[in-house]
Amino acid sequence: MNKIKVAILLLLCVGGILAYGKREKKTKRKPDSPIIGIDVSKHTGVINWEKLKTQGVDFAYVKSTEGADYIDPRYEYNFKEAKEVGIPVGAYHFFRFHRTGEEQANNFLSQVNLKKLDLPPVVDVEEWGQYNTTKSADDITREIKDFIDEVEDHSSRSVVIYSDKNSYRKYVEGKFPKNRIWICSIGTPPQIDRDWTLWQQSHDGKFKGAPGKVDVNLFNGNFKAWKKFMKN
Repeated sequence: MNKIKVAILLLLCVGGILAYGKREKKTKRKPDSPIIGIDVSKHTGVINWEKLKTQGVDFAYVKSTEGADYIDPRYEYNFKEAKEVGIPVGAYHFFRFHRTGEEQANNFLSQVNLKKLDLPPVVDVEEWGQYNTTKSADDITREIKDFIDEVEDHSSRSVVIYSDKNSYRKYVEGKFPKNRIWICSIGTPPQIDRDWTLWQQSHDGKFKGAPGKVDVNLFNGNFKAWKKFMKN
């Protein structure tokens, strides 16, 4: 049985419990336990990270920036509080198609200390909310590459690309072989042309300590692979 099937079966066994926040105490991790995390932004509201930790959250990605000048107002709080309770944390940037990759990388790098990230940095590539661009798909892909190159030039870490299935096929597929993929595929396992690293499988996870709905994500691999990913 391949590792994707194993991860999916494990998710079916325990993922629902995590997604609805019913585990009250963090128990000692078993070697074969699925690794499940969340991603949040200002829209999640003010989070009590201590409460989240007791419900078995293994990692968290927090939104840092968007476009060339937007900064998520809850980034510093979420990043600091997650780290203080011992949840491995990373940062993601929402990519805007009408701004250059270099401009957006500068915005991201001005807010995020790459050396303090527990997880690799992420660029969020999706067509949702992109209303004011006349660029071609190839132009957008080039700008994404410029963003990735600029961020990776400032760190030894490789940028992870987040995308939904349709945006992945249009802007990412076959173009970034060295970058890991975080794919959104709500309710069904991802079906793309390569192995994925993270699967966003729900937008409506509920946890005590988080007033809004939370995205729930599954890591594709065991704990040993997870430790390696954290160093990526």
